[in-house]
Amino acid sequence: MENINTVAIAKIAFTQWKKLSIVAVVAIIASSFFSSPLFISPKYKSSTVIFPSNLIAFSNESNTEQLLQFINSEELKNTIAKRFNLYNHYGIDSTEERAVSKFNEYYNSNFSVSSTLYESVDIEVIDVSPKLAQSMANAVVEETNKLILQIKKNIVGEYVKTYYNQLKIKEAEIDSIESKLKYMRITYGLLDVKAQSKVISKRLGKSMSETDNKILKGLQEHGGEYTILQNQLKVETNSYKELKLVYDKNLVDYNGTLTFTTIVSKANLPDKKCAPLRLVIVVLFTLSSLLLALTILLFNTKKQN
Repeated sequence: MENINTVAIAKIAFTQWKKLSIVAVVAIIASSFFSSPLFISPKYKSSTVIFPSNLIAFSNESNTEQLLQFINSEELKNTIAKRFNLYNHYGIDSTEERAVSKFNEYYNSNFSVSSTLYESVDIEVIDVSPKLAQSMANAVVEETNKLILQIKKNIVGEYVKTYYNQLKIKEAEIDSIESKLKYMRITYGLLDVKAQSKVISKRLGKSMSETDNKILKGLQEHGGEYTILQNQLKVETNSYKELKLVYDKNLVDYNGTLTFTTIVSKANLPDKKCAPLRLVIVVLFTLSSLLLALTILLFNTKKQN
């Protein structure tokens, strides 16, 4: 069959306009009917915009990128699925072979997360229920905060445990030193080696009391050890104080309830559907029907000739 030029197409469309008009009207009515809520449930989109906060970036990863990873994690997806019973909501039998794959398809098509030009994160949730779409959008933010907080608690909890154990070791060391110093104070009368040495040195060669002789013997036999223990106690006590500050800081972090997102725009309750786009469906279906009808008319005309 030889090629049909545009003039021939226009001529046939002009002469067969009634038939084509009928096709167009039928296509409009049919597509409008089959794209109605009777066949396709309308869907609504709720969105919220958040900024990351109180997050510590790793390497070259920005806070926004880190927040996106938490929101897109399997842990968060499973939490949202469980909280809203999404397997049942999407009509998926959780015991079937491809249940997880089917759920992921539904979830990925209804939950959208992306970063904006201003380093914020845009979360969009689509559902047949506008109220549920809003609730799930809010839940994504809530559960993200809980997830990050739990991960932070797990990490900080290890630090708290480690520093606590180190404090106990330091306390034992300080108690041991203090016990030795106490023993020397009681047994040898040592209190301040430097001061006592000056006093005893002035009394040498003079009549000395029993206490003076006791102190002199203590200074001679244990003065150096006593001084070393005093210096060691000072070092260990300062070390304990520094360690306690770090421990207390981590303990505050562990017991804290920080939020890791700042809400810029709260999840809205949509009052206008986002899908299906009935006008687009009607236009595409009508144009496709007209093209098919015109093709058939062209074929019949050519065949008759």
